Amino acid sequence: MPRKVQYTKEQIVQVAIDIIRKDGTSALSSRSISKALGCSISPIFRTYSSMEELMDDVRKKAEKIFIDYVSDVYDYTPAFKEFGMRLIRFSKMEPNLFFFMFLDMGSKNDSVDEIARKCLHQIIVAYGITMDQAEYLYSQTWPFVLGLAQLCNKNPGIFTKEYVSLSLSMQFAALLTLIKSGGEVLNIEPRLIPEGERVFLRRWHDSDADELFALASDPDVGPRAGWKPHTSIEESSEIIRRYLSTPGTFAIVLKETGAIVGCIGYHIAANSNIPIAPDENEVGYWIAKPYWNRGICTEALGLLIEHCKRLKMFRNMYGTHFLDNPASGRVMEKCGFTDTGVRRNCPSLAIGSDKEVRVMKLEISSAENSPTLSESSD
Repeated sequence: MPRKVQYTKEQIVQVAIDIIRKDGTSALSSRSISKALGCSISPIFRTYSSMEELMDDVRKKAEKIFIDYVSDVYDYTPAFKEFGMRLIRFSKMEPNLFFFMFLDMGSKNDSVDEIARKCLHQIIVAYGITMDQAEYLYSQTWPFVLGLAQLCNKNPGIFTKEYVSLSLSMQFAALLTLIKSGGEVLNIEPRLIPEGERVFLRRWHDSDADELFALASDPDVGPRAGWKPHTSIEESSEIIRRYLSTPGTFAIVLKETGAIVGCIGYHIAANSNIPIAPDENEVGYWIAKPYWNRGICTEALGLLIEHCKRLKMFRNMYGTHFLDNPASGRVMEKCGFTDTGVRRNCPSLAIGSDKEVRVMKLEISSAENSPTLSESSD
């Protein structure tokens, strides 16, 4: 009976590393390894109980290759920058291993993390910062270095050594200056242009769920706009993900405080509550009860109209309101909407689908500038 072919773990792992180096992670499988070894997959699984166990050893081997490459960074000053330069060079020298280690496996691993943190001790001594400050510097620098390395991985001939070195120095110097000054970076929130006197419009984020629930759980708000009051923060979070994060839907935010006070947006023909043409949209909005009758909704609608005019995608805008909510109609009238004379039901509404709405229309080409807050009083 012929002797069973046997391969050591080291042999199998080395073949796996060679496959990754040549063809990338996607080419690695038990069949590709067995083909390279010149055998069936049986010898592989006599040595390893599963592919997961084999992949663990492949990861450890890839990690050792990188660690051996950066093991002497402590002989340089600043060691932290040398470590960053080595990581970026490694992405050019071993593009597929780099992808496997830092993108397939995750952005960091324990051994690599340990080397980087050891480099921080040199920074603490050289620049007189605390360990907490050094940890913050590391947390902010690592994504920058990894991103630059990925760019070099995909475009090895574009980013020169001088460019990379200067970029790392600028990032480090900027962060160090900020840390030592004790200052804080203002988190600049992207806003929809144009802005109003008291409000601006921005996209919804997952982190807005608490604020949304506080406003949308009010039983006097949702039913006026055709939706049910929110019953939990989890529900508000799900509504942000499923509905409010879509293009054309915005949070209404007070400029003075940064607080969300309502929501506004438009539906295209495919998901409108009323029949409209492809070059038309339907607006919808609501405002939290503490902010009623302060002109905020009128200003927000004026901003949305201006945005739609700038998009140059729509010929007309429509809006609807329940007949027992004339305040919503006055908001549209102040922004130039006129009554179409149409009264109809909106079967898709969660609340009020059996009630008639008044259909309002605005020709965007004839829309006037949005009223200022001093002129509006909704």
